[in-house]
Amino acid sequence: MVILSLDLAAKSELTFLAELVADLRAAAPAWKPLLVGAMARDLLLYYAHNIPVIRATEDIDLGFALADWEDFAALRAALLASTHFEAHGSLVHRFSHRRGRQIDLIPFGGLERPDGSIAWPPRGDEVMTVVGYREALASANDVMLPEGQRVLVVSLPMLAVLKVIAWSERHTTAPRQDAVDLLLILRSYLDAGNQQRLYDEAAHLLDDDNFDYERAGAWLAGHDAAGVLRKYAAEQTHLHQIISTILTKEVDPDGPLRLLGEMAGRDAENIRLLLAAFLHGFNGEQTP
Repeated sequence: MVILSLDLAAKSELTFLAELVADLRAAAPAWKPLLVGAMARDLLLYYAHNIPVIRATEDIDLGFALADWEDFAALRAALLASTHFEAHGSLVHRFSHRRGRQIDLIPFGGLERPDGSIAWPPRGDEVMTVVGYREALASANDVMLPEGQRVLVVSLPMLAVLKVIAWSERHTTAPRQDAVDLLLILRSYLDAGNQQRLYDEAAHLLDDDNFDYERAGAWLAGHDAAGVLRKYAAEQTHLHQIISTILTKEVDPDGPLRLLGEMAGRDAENIRLLLAAFLHGFNGEQTP
């Protein structure tokens, strides 16, 4: 998989994001943000390839690789000292930007617990899984924004991985959100700059008597996600097992099918096969 450098400098509607990135760098130059979540989805699909998105972007999620919680406190203090950001409610990781956008900080790295989760201060009773964020940073796309600003954006295959993990953690409290995004990524993967790669790198899929365009894209997305983990994950086997375990249960026709239930309309079986194709590609199996 080739890590992309996207030029979206001509997209004037992204000026708000360019200004946010500029304000972040001015307030906290020691830390480099990684754009994840729905805004990353929009950049990689809609703005880069004119692929319509279904779910509106409500906030902006920014990952930061930090050494410890003292690092997080310093980052937070730097933003609050700026005239461009202010605290949004009582959550320590939520801010409002001067352009009216809500942003959420997602710290990862040295402050993670052994299981890849973080426990938010001060009480540590709110827990969030950040498994995969290190690999997302290592494999991030470099995106040019208006006004000469650049930002690192999670790659599309790693966004799919993060969506699987996020769904498994919060689907009972935020149903459909991550499932719908994952479905959009899988259905759109070939159209998001990967059509030629189907012929160059996955031509065996074309020989299948049951060839399906979207399932071929899902297979390639899984293949690419596994490639990222092989290259960048310090514990590739562990992270691979997490994703494989979640999806193996969810594509089993006799399994819980909770993920499918949040995705599916009338074409439930086709969507199950789409998820299975991603899993096959992720596990290195040739058939979609």
